[in-house]
Amino acid sequence: MITEHSTKGFGLIEIVIVTALVSGLLFVFSQAGAFALKLLRHEKETLEMTLLAEEGTEAVRSLRDESWTDNIDAHDEGADHYLTLENGKWEISHTPAPSVGQYERFVVIESVFRDAHDKIASSGAADPGTRKMTVRVTKGSRTVSLVGYLTDFQQYIPRPAEAIAVSYEGATNDADLIAFPSNNTGGGDPSQSFTTPASAIRVTKVSLLLRRATAAPSNIYAELRTAPDDTPAISASAAVGSASIPQGTAAWVDFVFPVPISLSVATSYTIRLRSIPDSAVAFSGSAGALRWWYLQSGAQGPYAGGIARRFIGSSGQGLALDQYDFGFRVYALQ
Repeated sequence: MITEHSTKGFGLIEIVIVTALVSGLLFVFSQAGAFALKLLRHEKETLEMTLLAEEGTEAVRSLRDESWTDNIDAHDEGADHYLTLENGKWEISHTPAPSVGQYERFVVIESVFRDAHDKIASSGAADPGTRKMTVRVTKGSRTVSLVGYLTDFQQYIPRPAEAIAVSYEGATNDADLIAFPSNNTGGGDPSQSFTTPASAIRVTKVSLLLRRATAAPSNIYAELRTAPDDTPAISASAAVGSASIPQGTAAWVDFVFPVPISLSVATSYTIRLRSIPDSAVAFSGSAGALRWWYLQSGAQGPYAGGIARRFIGSSGQGLALDQYDFGFRVYALQ
């Protein structure tokens, strides 16, 4: 006798089992995908934080190359500092800087000590020509830090022989002729033009007769230009910290260019004094006041080879001061 059995029940059970397996696999895959996305986001943030820290170390090294005294040695040890980029130049500031996207970046500079074997140690004799640098990038509770050391190597490199090639040194007036760095009003920059001698020169630096009129004006630098307005500068000097400029009386302040600049013979060039933040931009944060000593004389001014200007940037080439000249020196390789 043959007995028939129904397979309908078994088919339904199989469907339920397969559905459960598929649902479980989909859940596992979704969790794995979410974990992978979280891991990728974490790795992306780590990479971005590392790149920002590396950028910070390179920025500090570039500032070291510009001036050890103003940019490294002048800052408080062990305190958080901030990197800002103004007019294409990096600056270390005590004032909190805006966030870099979703990240915060800090710079700490500390003293370095050496033991009896001249190795870096936690204690011993202080090394005035070396500093420890830590660049820290944070987001919430996450931190990426890079540690390195800075050395004042340029003190061991002899500067090439140089001499004054062009100058006007008769400036004696200390009045506020330039309204610079314009104290956040965007008033613009001052300049002084000069004419090169009949023989070719390679300029290494310019020196300007300056006095600090307020306690803490913005840091400054000098540009060498073919014209005073916004044509591209031939070269820009290292930044000079305002704290290094005397407040009681004027002094010759050096603005050193990164490499010697070849200038044509018997040609007019312009020295333009600029600030960080930019004095030619209203509400940029430029602060304080400086005096660039000058002399007024005759119809064309006391120096026949050039002319003083002020308010450059806010009004094109600025205002020509036909009867005035600022004190300046242009140094060239001998």
